[in-house]
Amino acid sequence: MDKMSIKEYATKNKISIFNVMKMVKSQQLSTISETENGKEVVYIIDEKKSPKEDSSKEIQTAHTPSLEDDIKALQEEVKKLRSEVNTLKVTIFKMAKKDAKILKI
Repeated sequence: MDKMSIKEYATKNKISIFNVMKMVKSQQLSTISETENGKEVVYIIDEKKSPKEDSSKEIQTAHTPSLEDDIKALQEEVKKLRSEVNTLKVTIFKMAKKDAKILKI
């Protein structure tokens, strides 16, 4: 296990320093505090896995099986919305016809 500064960790994993600081504060990363030249410096213990890789794997596995279900649900919703639009068109047409008779157009 290597230790690296916050800036090194951010550049290695291609994320912002701000996001690394948030991860350190929320204890998502294991850290070591050392005093150098009278200043306390925080080092991150590198565990050979970048958080970007872990999160992308989780996203892929989470979405893959349910994509077909989502597509089916969206297709059903589209059918429902199309029928509602057609109903509204018919209603508007009937109302326009009645108005034309009243106004004798």
